[in-house]
Amino acid sequence: MKMKTILECERKQLKKYENLNLPNSYKKLGLAIVVIGFLSLIILRFVEGEPELLRDLFRKGILVGLLFVSISRDKEEDELTINLKHKSYVIAFIFTVIYAVVQPYITYGIATVIGKENKESLIELGDFQVLFFMLIIQIMYYKLLKYNR
Repeated sequence: MKMKTILECERKQLKKYENLNLPNSYKKLGLAIVVIGFLSLIILRFVEGEPELLRDLFRKGILVGLLFVSISRDKEEDELTINLKHKSYVIAFIFTVIYAVVQPYITYGIATVIGKENKESLIELGDFQVLFFMLIIQIMYYKLLKYNR
């Protein structure tokens, strides 16, 4: 194959993923999954033994639900809303990086002030916290941008 045809093929593949959007109906499905996941996690708190596998399953479900909400199309989608969505992803990424870098030190500082200083006070964030924070920031910032346009 020639180099030009290979590049064209790769460009077409990337173009497919560039505008990855789910239909608008997935937004409601995502919200339902998030609500069910939160309620299930609250109920699990009161169950004796709190099964770790179920807790992880409901957390992953919440992330999938938030992802559905995040990448679902609006009822009326145009160039402006697409641009706003891209901006909200950029802002969410930047805020999440700052949060992931700064938050462990804030936790350590608070633990030091209240007298619970130990080696475990400087705790790294888990994948659920980081992804949850990023998706929530993206969804909220997108709604804010749409409201203020």
